[in-house]
Amino acid sequence: MSTTSPDRLGTPVAAGSRVEVDRLTWRPFGRREPVLADLSLTLEPGERMLLAGPSGSGKSTLLRALAGVLTTTESGDLTGSVLVDGAPPAGAAVGLLVQDPADASVAGRVGRDVAFGPENLGMPRPAIWARVADALRSVGFPHGVDRATSALSGGEAQRLALAGVLALRPGLVLLDEPTSMLDPSSAAVVRAAVLDAVVDAGATLVLVEHQVEPWLDLVDRVVVLDGSGTRCADGPVRATLAAETTSLLARGVWVPGEGAPSPLPVDPGLCAPVGAAPAVEDALVEASSVTVTRAPRAGLGVPEQPGGPVLALAEVTAGVRPGEVVAVTGPSGAGKTTLTGLLAGLEAPTTGSVVAGASLRAARPAPGVAPTRVAGAAAVAPEPATWGSAELAARVDWVPQQAELAVVGRTVRDDVLATARRLGQDEAMAAARADGLLDTLGLAHVAGADPHHLSGGEMRRLALAGALAHGPAVLVLDEPTVGQDRLTWAAVAGVVLAARDAGLGVVVATHDPHLVAVADREVRLTPAAAPAPTPATSSVATPDATPAAARTREAARGAGRWGGLAARSGPLSVLLASALLLAGAPFIRDLRTALVALAAELALAPFVLGRTHTPLRSLAPGLLAVVSVGFSNWLLSVDHSWAEGATAGLRVAFFVLPGVALAARIDPSALGDHLAQRVHLPARPVIAAVAALQRFDALGSTWDQLARTHRVRGLAPGRSPVARARHLSALTFALLVQTLRQAGRMAVAMEARGFSRGGGRTWAEAAPWTAADTAMTALGLAVAGIPALVSLLG
Repeated sequence: MSTTSPDRLGTPVAAGSRVEVDRLTWRPFGRREPVLADLSLTLEPGERMLLAGPSGSGKSTLLRALAGVLTTTESGDLTGSVLVDGAPPAGAAVGLLVQDPADASVAGRVGRDVAFGPENLGMPRPAIWARVADALRSVGFPHGVDRATSALSGGEAQRLALAGVLALRPGLVLLDEPTSMLDPSSAAVVRAAVLDAVVDAGATLVLVEHQVEPWLDLVDRVVVLDGSGTRCADGPVRATLAAETTSLLARGVWVPGEGAPSPLPVDPGLCAPVGAAPAVEDALVEASSVTVTRAPRAGLGVPEQPGGPVLALAEVTAGVRPGEVVAVTGPSGAGKTTLTGLLAGLEAPTTGSVVAGASLRAARPAPGVAPTRVAGAAAVAPEPATWGSAELAARVDWVPQQAELAVVGRTVRDDVLATARRLGQDEAMAAARADGLLDTLGLAHVAGADPHHLSGGEMRRLALAGALAHGPAVLVLDEPTVGQDRLTWAAVAGVVLAARDAGLGVVVATHDPHLVAVADREVRLTPAAAPAPTPATSSVATPDATPAAARTREAARGAGRWGGLAARSGPLSVLLASALLLAGAPFIRDLRTALVALAAELALAPFVLGRTHTPLRSLAPGLLAVVSVGFSNWLLSVDHSWAEGATAGLRVAFFVLPGVALAARIDPSALGDHLAQRVHLPARPVIAAVAALQRFDALGSTWDQLARTHRVRGLAPGRSPVARARHLSALTFALLVQTLRQAGRMAVAMEARGFSRGGGRTWAEAAPWTAADTAMTALGLAVAGIPALVSLLG
């Protein structure tokens, strides 16, 4: 049973839970063999255990079972039991840090994100903010509670996710590869945060990590799972690793002191370019003095967002030649993904140039197939960003950092063959390459499986196979070795070197020093210089996480510019004002009334919206509706009256455009606060809706990534309207699949932070009805009455 002791701040915390796993077996539906098989183990209070094993051995599955969330999003046969302090795991007893910190983010601002767990525990508001402050301080978080979660670096996001777990004060802390996606310096900061916040508190710890060595001083026991999900080694960490070195190496465990394995010998013929071999003396693709700036997306999560462009890459020159591996390295945020995207032809730079060499631009006929039957075989222009989908796929392929976005087939084998089939290559030759790659990368046994059922490491290897099976001349990989054990790492490295030996130019963005060591050249990037933060967005080292700080937030934001009445109003009054405009729209029956009503809205806009800018693209759907309704009414009117069409369009504009502009200023977290506290809607659906709104911002980014994947795999359509419609349907379906998978992972993270806990829930911030809310409602009512008044007087 867990005990309590004061932490470094003198606050009572759970000092460690006893964990008992008895004959646990889990077989997901659709799989013949269990992921975990008859597994039993016990952890004493305060014990710190490292859970190791090959890729796909069930380590993450066991963590979800220990957290009590294994069946949250999955179905299958589950037998055996898991007890934490003698009871099934639930509530604040267990804290789970998932692999991707984005899956754990539930709010647009740091303070509300950390407060999510204490809110679910029903804590009083002052105690919630005390927990938030303590948790952020314990992980050394460098920003204040108002920092937008979307503005965090990878290491900062991981520390925020850890703070969200620690705010629960759990007796059992579960960490799932917490540093796998981080650069060495960021990873060191996260490890220090774990040491300070978890180990010093005395909580029981279970850590999943492939790279064992950096964690040796933080753990005292190691349990190793084999490929069948059973325990094959268990004992004191250093003694067990030393005694079982040979068997652990054979199972793919990264044993400290053993170094990296030799890359697996792979037949270069599996990776050889299809078509004309590039000339060795020519650069395949060269980026010269490239700079990339991007405008931030307008989103729902944080109404006041910076509108200036973001510098992603500044004045970088890099390229790749046939027969070499170029490693692109640097800290998180340095622009590695941006540079590799430029070299892959996924986008054009803001300034500078990216040019393909003559041998890459030349025609690429496939052996045994007439050139007219091979898509993308003709010569192309110098700039890869201008190439069509088939032209790009015939020459270049790219594996994204999020490998699941590269899935384009219903089965693993179909996914690998998708591009070769789209390009019209010989089926037998393509199938031989695909089967050879699958066998080399340890995926032959899942060739007929749904790709979405693979583990993270398996999915990365699948993406690599799919990128090579059709024989491109340039291969661009983004973090291909994340989540790989020693054996699968050797296979990935072997395929990379085989591609080089076959004459490909290989570009690899990576934090992996072992992969850098086998590269021929290294291009190291440093973060692009960013403008200094304004007073409204600057960070503080020790956050003032109190209700008073939350109440003064609006005043601080308004100090630099007038945010309008809407910025000082709550979300309910803003929504009510928008609804009132809808009620007034039917009274617009002629052009004169419409013009008067819209003139009134335009006159009041500076007072309501202030000096904040509403992006035109946010208004685009509303403007399209206005034009569509106006055109339809003009077309269907008896005498094609332009006045009738204009009146109909302006009637829609009267309520749609202000509604869109006002909705853009609503913080989803504040909306949830008001719906639950003032309207008294049930907390659980309100929280789920708010979390969905927070994720709505990410849909555009996911869509862009999916479109990039389809383009580089040769699956994007040509000019045919039918083909474009089919491709739009395929992308929409892929977005739906990704959204559901992300929602499932988010549900696991939310459940692990007490989302389903019974009892009352509290809210970190109040939901007052202020004078500004009354003024906003009255103003909406007044404007809504203008059409009726004009009609009455006219």
